[in-house]
Amino acid sequence: MKSLAAALGTLLVLTACAHGPTTTTTTAASTNASASNAPAAIPAPASRSSDVSGTREPAAAAASSGRHSHASSAPDRAAPRAAHRPLVRTTPKVVAAPAPVMPQILGASVSPTVVGSGTTVSATVRTTPGVVSVLAYAGGASMAVPRVGPGLFAGSTTLPPLPPFAHGSYAVTFVARDARGASTQSAVGVTVR
Repeated sequence: MKSLAAALGTLLVLTACAHGPTTTTTTAASTNASASNAPAAIPAPASRSSDVSGTREPAAAAASSGRHSHASSAPDRAAPRAAHRPLVRTTPKVVAAPAPVMPQILGASVSPTVVGSGTTVSATVRTTPGVVSVLAYAGGASMAVPRVGPGLFAGSTTLPPLPPFAHGSYAVTFVARDARGASTQSAVGVTVR
């Protein structure tokens, strides 16, 4: 019996060193039988030895009955799990960008419509607000029409001396462009004399 008690005591010390502090208590019979060969009992940590009411934890009670047990501060039964909530999937709202507004020429005019050398010609072009530039093309030449307000372009120029073969009817074509580069056009007829 002496060698069994010594082996048990050595086993308890090794287990305590390997696993950290444990609650162990030896019984009076094993202490008397192995007093010379067994190591001293390992005292239980103060925070685990008893609860508020002064009673020992189940691990301490098991150790006092001669069984070895690891003390744990966790309760015997698991904490209740959080209430199960159903998974709700939401689909994000996809907001489509508004379709781009194509540029439009709402109205164009040239004054006077019958011109000659040295005549001052005025042009007015009304467009949708997104238009950023208007060019006027006539007889192979082009000229920018200045912007004077949102959707309003107006300007004038004086015609240089024109040779006799330039007489005839022409179309002044206005090309309006928006910031994306989309364009539209409109033509107004003029007569050169």
